[in-house]
Amino acid sequence: MLLLILITSGCKTTQIESVFLPPKPEREILPAVVTVEDYAETIIYYETLVQKWEAWGDTVEKIIEQEDTE
Repeated sequence: MLLLILITSGCKTTQIESVFLPPKPEREILPAVVTVEDYAETIIYYETLVQKWEAWGDTVEKIIEQEDTE
């Protein structure tokens, strides 16, 4: 019980005012895939979307790390 009191009394709550994050990438509705060209375009589209999400995640991590150091 004493240990619990020591642990909780040592805790400190920090307040973050506001963190502004960039908008999330959004998926578009693609037309139905009919031809081989449609498949290729769909694959390229989703690969690009994944890259956008990865870049968004990297940006968000940097923003959060910057807020932690302030």
